[in-house]
Amino acid sequence: MSKRTIVAMPGDGIGKIVLDQAIRVLNAAGFEAEYVNGDIGWDFWCREGNPLPQRTLDLLEKHKIGLFGAITSKPKDAAFEELAPELKNRGLVYSSPIVGLRQHFDLDICIRPCNTYKGNPLNFIRRGANGNIEEPIVDVVIFRQNTEGLYGGVEWSHPKGVVYEALKTHPKFVENFGNVPAEEISVSTRIFTKKATERILRAAFNHANDFGYKSVTLCEKPNVIRETSGMMYKMAQEIQKKDFPDIELWNTNIDAQMMWLTK
Repeated sequence: MSKRTIVAMPGDGIGKIVLDQAIRVLNAAGFEAEYVNGDIGWDFWCREGNPLPQRTLDLLEKHKIGLFGAITSKPKDAAFEELAPELKNRGLVYSSPIVGLRQHFDLDICIRPCNTYKGNPLNFIRRGANGNIEEPIVDVVIFRQNTEGLYGGVEWSHPKGVVYEALKTHPKFVENFGNVPAEEISVSTRIFTKKATERILRAAFNHANDFGYKSVTLCEKPNVIRETSGMMYKMAQEIQKKDFPDIELWNTNIDAQMMWLTK
């Protein structure tokens, strides 16, 4: 059997260090593979105007496996200032290459397990009610949507024409921003689709079912972001009731959930 070929994408900063060490660990574990370098990151934005060159996408399409380090990301104006002078008149706008990878390959679900391990000096500890140090068991898995919502990248500064006219059809926009000139407005949309929403919800419920977790907690903000968060919560209820009645569904506001996680 031939060795796998992995596209190694070190990226920027610490990415160059951690990727080398990751490959070192894989080699020590007996994982046999060949590695080809994939260009990605800030240097390629500055020199070429594209932090995710097509040649890297072509390599990933060919070999199917990538190993990624880290990337630098800066605000729009700062990114423009660091472009090579000959590129500044081309209307280029920086966008995150890691988000670009996710969207190009439909990598819309990020799965992040968090566990304590006996004897690990970095386990979470806390002081209990009696003053003693406790080391509670942590066993959670976070499913995060990677490509929709604010990651969709559908944004405007100083919206004009049909965009501005469309905004004025919404009564809340008229009430709160109707007297604000378009040149003083920036808009970032939060777009959810039912297809991707169902996919991440089912992935979470299936994982809970397969690995013996008793509940799934939806962390959103339906009390304020009523349309997108509300749609997601309604779909979660329908999926749980129909296909996963033995798994409990919890709904918590994301800000409150972050507070509880740190307690």
